Amino acid sequence: MYSLLPAIDRENRFSAFCHIPRLARYCADTLSLVKVAVAKTGSDSAEREIKLSTDLGFPVIELSSSYSPREVSDFDYLLAYRDSRLILQSTGDAQSGELCVDFSDAKLNYRANSSIRNQNIAKALGLKGGQRPVVLDATAGLGKDAFLMASLGCEVSLLERSALVHALLADGLTRTGYYGEEITAILRRMNLHFGDLLEFAADSKQFDVVYLDPMFPERRKSAKVKKDMAILQQLLGHQTDGAELLDSATRLAKKRVVVKRAKLSPHLGPCKPDIEFKGSSSRYDVYLIA
Repeated sequence: MYSLLPAIDRENRFSAFCHIPRLARYCADTLSLVKVAVAKTGSDSAEREIKLSTDLGFPVIELSSSYSPREVSDFDYLLAYRDSRLILQSTGDAQSGELCVDFSDAKLNYRANSSIRNQNIAKALGLKGGQRPVVLDATAGLGKDAFLMASLGCEVSLLERSALVHALLADGLTRTGYYGEEITAILRRMNLHFGDLLEFAADSKQFDVVYLDPMFPERRKSAKVKKDMAILQQLLGHQTDGAELLDSATRLAKKRVVVKRAKLSPHLGPCKPDIEFKGSSSRYDVYLIA
């Protein structure tokens, strides 16, 4: 059996977390149908698990290293530290997978180092010569696109509306000593913020580019969704405010808004983009700011 641990308020140890009082509220809003617990295993102090519980509003449960599925059947996911990484794991079928932000991922770094400047994401950003735009990734997700943009030399602010995904991102970005020098240099150009673009307050148009990769339901059945994307869809749900999202982005961007879409998906808003960059499965719609 597991035991519940008290959620004692402690001094915030995650420097990347901001607007902490709003985190639990956003968790309640976006995770009302998903039950999550912060799990502690082993004999180490539960301080970091209690801190997560306080910030996110999830219960802390203490489990033995050989717990049974029946012990966690009340929850859909467990949020736990494993090998110094924060991981969200399904309590159901093992095939459901797990979620972790790891910028040392081989596939991600291969793409970042393999002719990245010739890829459509670089073209959509409008890179010219040695100039690198300041970018707001307003739908950060797991931070993969932001990492690619930062690998191009851009300063990237990541905005994430899910408190749970924000916690995973914060862990991935602040895991000191885990990455090599090259990856660490890229991460220094990435800054994490919590919130929704529709409520995001900016004093001025400080971003050259606002990047959007909104999550919408597919219009027709397609190939099996990747495990990490399937989990994200369950956590975040689908966006229903595409036109409003695009309008907010155009108000913040100084030069352009870039929208990543599935190749055959409709445009995000009523207006057609000024430029399109099409790949085999995805498309980048570019809206230029006059």
